Amino acid sequence: MPRGRRIYDISAPLCRSLPVWPGADRFSLTWLKTLRDDGVNESAISLNSHTGTHLDTPRHFIEGGRGLDGIPIQRLVGAAFVLEFDGAGDVDAEFLEEARVPSGCSKILIKSRNSSADMYNSDFTEDYTALGEDCAHWLVAKGIDLVGTDYLSIERFDHPENRVHKILLGSDILILEGLDLRGVPAGLYTLVALPLNVPEAEGAPTRAILIEGDII
Repeated sequence: MPRGRRIYDISAPLCRSLPVWPGADRFSLTWLKTLRDDGVNESAISLNSHTGTHLDTPRHFIEGGRGLDGIPIQRLVGAAFVLEFDGAGDVDAEFLEEARVPSGCSKILIKSRNSSADMYNSDFTEDYTALGEDCAHWLVAKGIDLVGTDYLSIERFDHPENRVHKILLGSDILILEGLDLRGVPAGLYTLVALPLNVPEAEGAPTRAILIEGDII
């Protein structure tokens, strides 16, 4: 990697205080052995596959859709454009059109008011910025292959039909949710987003980083 490129870790730390979707089990870490008693530290973790920063694959909502076993690793590395949305409502197609995403950039990450100081150290909130349906259709029309947002769902809490998810995943657009974009300026980066290798799963916790500039 070229020298001087800043690297941003945009993954939410997995910890007990991490908010989760209502009804989902919280992350937990249990010590099985300790140095004092066993001469070694060894722990076990338990978490939902959509805990913290995580990837949604088509299998999450699409019958017969691809799971993690069907996603080439190349899909998860490449040029990504970070946009800052400061509106109070949903992200809409007009905002994306005016953002002038660089030609050839097929991955978009959206930073919004969700990216607050205590975003991942507080209770779950239903009042988060999400994507509107027109935004989802715009992403499909523009050939975007991955979109990410800075809270636990790309869809509004009061949309039980999950139309945004279905529009995106039905068009094979991967979804990164739960990104920590605090301190990340808008601009062009190289994204590396590697989910846990759980072949049968519809999604998985993901370690994601951004490297300044397009280096791929």
